[in-house]
Amino acid sequence: MFNPQAPRPEVSTRALVFRQALGAAFKSLRQSMPAAPDSLRALLAGSQSGPRGLLSRPGCRDALMEIRARLFQIPGRDAEAQAWWEESLASAAYAARVAQAYLTGAAPAARSPGAGVSVAASFMAALLHRSGEALALKILARVELEYRMKLDSSSRREWCATHSGELAGRLLRSWNLPEVPGLPDGDINNASVESKAVYFGRLFAIELLQPELCVPGALDHAAADLGLETALVAEVRKDDVRSLIRAMA
Repeated sequence: MFNPQAPRPEVSTRALVFRQALGAAFKSLRQSMPAAPDSLRALLAGSQSGPRGLLSRPGCRDALMEIRARLFQIPGRDAEAQAWWEESLASAAYAARVAQAYLTGAAPAARSPGAGVSVAASFMAALLHRSGEALALKILARVELEYRMKLDSSSRREWCATHSGELAGRLLRSWNLPEVPGLPDGDINNASVESKAVYFGRLFAIELLQPELCVPGALDHAAADLGLETALVAEVRKDDVRSLIRAMA
């Protein structure tokens, strides 16, 4: 583990070469994004019906397996990649469920039922919300293995944060996806329904997988503010998302 910015003479030359290698690898990946899964369109169509029974729909399991292989299998950084994959999959399942609630009018604050809500867009946005970080981590892990050096945690976070936005944007354009909603920018009340679904999908996923990071009651208060009834929140919490994660392990 090392910090390439640390002014230590014994590592300065290696650190410089390492940084140069990272820069070259980043430029290379920018020009050559991972290919879109063959079954991506099938996944878009299948996820519009929500997460329940998703893996039994034509092409959906294959597309998810390909997405995991392209983005979330990272030799040398296996634990981080696996954690991001599980969070992404859980976020997508929960986001689709919340979007369904808006689509059907089960969320009282929703627009009229069926008013153009895309469950598939919510699912894909949540599934790929870590895609830029995963691609950045792929670059980093490959160079680390080649040079037998490893960034410390803070430097790894800085590297991924610096490059993730551009890589995610390039990936979405390369895969020719329909407009994918992002997380709410500023006031969540004025965000699109799909962005709200992604926001809650991530909150539910963190609550499931990393409960120690959750502020007690935060999700419930946010849901109440945006018209998701207590009964609906409880129903979403009961979804067996862990079985989906296990099935895609």
